[in-house]
Amino acid sequence: MTDPEQFQRQQEGALERGQVFQDAEGRRTRDPGAGAENAESEADRNAERLARGEVGPGVPED
Repeated sequence: MTDPEQFQRQQEGALERGQVFQDAEGRRTRDPGAGAENAESEADRNAERLARGEVGPGVPED
């Protein structure tokens, strides 16, 4: 049986080797196409928020 620390190391190693893709929201996939789709949808959401004038935490509003 795998302990949680060993599992975490395996997951991080897979990310570093490019076997698993993770987007900014923490979604993980082994499929490069799905990883690209997740990243593009995140970019689209960010662009929509910026267009509405929303800012992220720690960013001063003018």
